[in-house]
Amino acid sequence: MENNEHKKLVKGIIDHFGSRGLKIISASYDGFEKCEIIGNNEPDVIAKKLNEDNYYIGEAKTCENLTTERTRVQFEDFGNTVILKKGATRTYLPFCIAVPKKCIDDLKYYLTEIGLGMNENIETIGI
Repeated sequence: MENNEHKKLVKGIIDHFGSRGLKIISASYDGFEKCEIIGNNEPDVIAKKLNEDNYYIGEAKTCENLTTERTRVQFEDFGNTVILKKGATRTYLPFCIAVPKKCIDDLKYYLTEIGLGMNENIETIGI
């Protein structure tokens, strides 16, 4: 069940991606197609920059759901998703995680705790 806080965070990712010139492909938000499964999980937002091969993944988390097992699996799936470029170069897909501002420090700590703190493809935003 989706709550209003989660919906606000998803909208924040949509706006954030839009401000960076990305086109929203799908989102768990009114008026958008449902996102495809990546790994074993469905992200909240998938976007793409025109004239680029990369997709951008967005996931919203409330403070209460930040450290659940489901969240850990999602973060590992999305944070480690790669595409192969010409010449077999592995490129990590950009992954944006949105949380309420009050728990942005908890998110950064949790990412470090689960071994994703150094992933340069992960962007964290507080909304």
